[in-house]
Amino acid sequence: MLRITSFEIRKLLEQPMIILFFLASLLLNIIYITTVGLDQSYLNYVQETEEKTGTFITSEFHEILTNQPVSKEKQRLLSETADLENTFQHYSTEALGQEMISFYQIEGSVAEKMEKKYEKLTPVVQQLAEEQAALELGAAGETMSYFTFLRNRLFHLILGESLIFAILLGLYGSTSERLTRTDFLVVTSRTGRKTLLSKYLASFIVTFLFYVTLALLTFGIFNYQHDIGSLWDTSISTQFHLNIYSPIVLEVPFIPWQPMTLLYYTILSAVLGSLLIILCHGFNFLVGLWTNHLFWGFIVFVSLYVTLIGFEQIINQFGWWNMHSLLMWHPISIWKVQGYWFTEMGPYATIPWQETIAIIVNLFLLGIGGIVTTKYYSIKEVK
Repeated sequence: MLRITSFEIRKLLEQPMIILFFLASLLLNIIYITTVGLDQSYLNYVQETEEKTGTFITSEFHEILTNQPVSKEKQRLLSETADLENTFQHYSTEALGQEMISFYQIEGSVAEKMEKKYEKLTPVVQQLAEEQAALELGAAGETMSYFTFLRNRLFHLILGESLIFAILLGLYGSTSERLTRTDFLVVTSRTGRKTLLSKYLASFIVTFLFYVTLALLTFGIFNYQHDIGSLWDTSISTQFHLNIYSPIVLEVPFIPWQPMTLLYYTILSAVLGSLLIILCHGFNFLVGLWTNHLFWGFIVFVSLYVTLIGFEQIINQFGWWNMHSLLMWHPISIWKVQGYWFTEMGPYATIPWQETIAIIVNLFLLGIGGIVTTKYYSIKEVK
């Protein structure tokens, strides 16, 4: 099987569209990075200042900063760090929960689950208060711009590109024999049908390599273009970084279910993103087997996606919170709220770590679907 799998991988990598799609994705990411407009000079000043003042905003920090040479950056930093305090010291997660419930007008059993969820957030806030995470300097006023771009926009783009690639390669992997009109030769024997496992492994490996390579190159290029240095080690819960819920803007502290630095949060997001890609690739591979056609398999996926989006709009319009809560367990919904992963997630979750649990549950369901499809395919007639 390993020999056949390596042969299938080579066949896939010889497809010009795969290389072109990768290069196009990387080029788009480079353009996005070079045009984002982050204030690198101010970040450099803050990090140079940190070497003298330390990374936490204290009274000593202000004394040392006041004695630094006069500059526009110094005045800005003094202004941005004036009168700051440890906001998590007496922070009430129960009050945050009530604010969220009232803001989104959540009712019924979902509101009760939300209250319990925010009660479980209290120990995390206490730990953040002890660590004085809110007083970490980061990049001061530019922290929000850097953090949001990295953990949300740039990673969201990488994940989106990789998911599209997973969809297409999953479908292609299970329908390639039909496209080349060799399906009669391959699937008319028990041995021939077993090659589909090699095709699955080959398309999965190429998909995973696409994701990992694209992510490493994109973040590497970003770090070369914008050397953020110690910012990677800054707490994701610094008060310069907020969780913003939309379309109606609600700003709350960024509180994950355990204290994290930007680097740790990014790595954890990448790992969860890889599980989402495995799920997306596997689902579309099965869709290709059931439809036995690349085009019709793609139509099935698009139809499901459009239906889900339309259903979500109806649910939000009528305030059906029980249905909304259930919909948040769907892989597409999980991808859409990627910017809130590992936090309390506001109206998008009713339990801690819901996005992680949801993906694991979906992978389990995918496994069941794979078993059912295998039994179906073993007796399927070639048309």
